[in-house]
Amino acid sequence: MKVCIDPGHGGYDPGAIGNGLQEKDLTLDVCLKLKPLLEFNGISVILTRDGDYAPGHVDNDQKGNLSARVKSAETANADLFVSVHINAGGGTGVEVLVIGTGGRAEIAANKILPYLVQAGSWANRGVKTQNVMVLRETSMPAILTENGFIDTVTDSAKLKEPDFRQTLAVAHTKGICDYFGIEYHEPNATQPTPNVMYRVILDGTQTMALSSQENAIIEVKKVVDSGQASKGVVQRTTDDANVFEYLASQRDMKTPIMGAGTITVEQCRQFLTKHNSYAPDIIPFYEKQGELLGISWGYAVAQMIKETDYLKYSGVVKAEQNNYAGIGAVGGGAQGATFSTQEEGVLAHLEHLYAYASTEPLPVSVPNVDPRFDLVKRGSCPNWEDLNGHWAVPGNEYGEEVVRIHNVIAKEIISNSGEASLLRKISQLISDFFKGK
Repeated sequence: MKVCIDPGHGGYDPGAIGNGLQEKDLTLDVCLKLKPLLEFNGISVILTRDGDYAPGHVDNDQKGNLSARVKSAETANADLFVSVHINAGGGTGVEVLVIGTGGRAEIAANKILPYLVQAGSWANRGVKTQNVMVLRETSMPAILTENGFIDTVTDSAKLKEPDFRQTLAVAHTKGICDYFGIEYHEPNATQPTPNVMYRVILDGTQTMALSSQENAIIEVKKVVDSGQASKGVVQRTTDDANVFEYLASQRDMKTPIMGAGTITVEQCRQFLTKHNSYAPDIIPFYEKQGELLGISWGYAVAQMIKETDYLKYSGVVKAEQNNYAGIGAVGGGAQGATFSTQEEGVLAHLEHLYAYASTEPLPVSVPNVDPRFDLVKRGSCPNWEDLNGHWAVPGNEYGEEVVRIHNVIAKEIISNSGEASLLRKISQLISDFFKGK
């Protein structure tokens, strides 16, 4: 069992402010108290920050900061993501946020919330849904706890006390243990919290022990990736449990662009609609043209989502261009290519991928609509991860991010398909009306 604990805000971002307190300081203190309690109860912990800084030192980029937090959880393959926050706005009480109802996140929220209510003897504001990036982008169950109101005198008086922040940490621990079905054990004078260390074991031999699990994992990967060892293990000292294993073969594991689709049109539609209810229904074009070209089209959908911000177009490319891959938008204000129809735009996207991934000519039945097809070094990027620095510059982790989005889509469980289909049709009619169709 592994939990990613996220102390809300940090560094350049103080979060909510009130009554002489800053949210970032309170959340960090609660989480630093929470980590050893969870570890004492046999749960591995990853902290997105353990000091007053933004993850990855992205000190002036809120989106990058949040993305780094998500990446911490994804890289560690956490089983649960818990972001700890303090509310503001003149209210009182505690609440827990989730991205949507009906899943494991809601179960976790309902397990943890009663302990938080009891800890503060304050109002239960319930479990609520909210479109928060760290909840939306994480693939594991994710919750965000709002622990009192920093700008309300009664709540801030509690939050100001270190002993109360310890009580909040205990409440979170009890709820998380409850979620995992673990009996909570309270450290005491005769049973102190152990000093947890993480052994770095390479090819069966321990080389060091570090206090940070994250640093131990980094060390294992560094040595194995350099070819100095074929297998690395990170082992927790308190119970000799292996919390991370890494083989030399894993460093070469990549995701081919060419291949059969592995997710469904409905999964893609449902995922996209969650983030943009007005998104045009272009997914069937990806399936149709992707199968003609032999491209694993679900990953192309994930790339389209990344490039267009869920078809909301927050960059230089505009919706009316039908350019779903940023083709020709090469910087310096260049807006990129324009395609006459949605299907042509999808085909151009897939052809551009085909140029990178294959040395074969386009099938005779497929017209060449990608204006930059011949500018690509054919076959230079057979895998999604190979696109780093090619499709996007500098493109660090570009391909990995596409794969991550695809894997999140693959976890979609289709429900109320008839109702969803009707809503899509209505949304498409509204969209077409405003486009003058």
